[in-house]
Amino acid sequence: MGTEVTTDHLERARHGDLEAFMALFQEARPMVFSVAYRIVGADDAEDVLMETTLKAWKALPGFTGRAGLRTWLCRIAHNCAVDYLRRRPRWAGQGADESPEGGVDPAALPDRSQRHPAETMAGAELDAQIRAAIGTLSPEHRSTLLLRFVDGLGYAEIAAATGVSIGTVMSRLFNGRRKMMRLLKETRENLS
Repeated sequence: MGTEVTTDHLERARHGDLEAFMALFQEARPMVFSVAYRIVGADDAEDVLMETTLKAWKALPGFTGRAGLRTWLCRIAHNCAVDYLRRRPRWAGQGADESPEGGVDPAALPDRSQRHPAETMAGAELDAQIRAAIGTLSPEHRSTLLLRFVDGLGYAEIAAATGVSIGTVMSRLFNGRRKMMRLLKETRENLS
């Protein structure tokens, strides 16, 4: 977000200018949607996004600026998504990030389409293994790993967005990576 535009829009939005708020929110929308998507999945992410928009609009006059606007919005999205999960029953055997076909949305993984066909096949198999491993993680570990490695957030931003300490973020990253590596190793050994 551009500093000048953000500051001007933020001040106007805090004083009730809905157009300024929507301009700010539209700029942060992909990140906010990503947070919601990773927690509740594709089918419900738009509902969480709408709830986040409304809560952010209502809470904006109280925004102090201690955290960045993007981090603040991610925190609201995270809370809305967790609340959404609490209100709905979970599907048996399907993780929050899984698509209806099974597995994590391919958009969350790197684009491998520019490789040699043999490498692409091997990459597709690895992607499938990674999706399966991500799907086995708890929502907390999955969300933390994806915020770090897909969205590129720093430890402090993840901590602010998820409402936990930096130490907890570090622990979730360590344990999530370790579990994924163990699962990937087991998968590779089973294929041998």
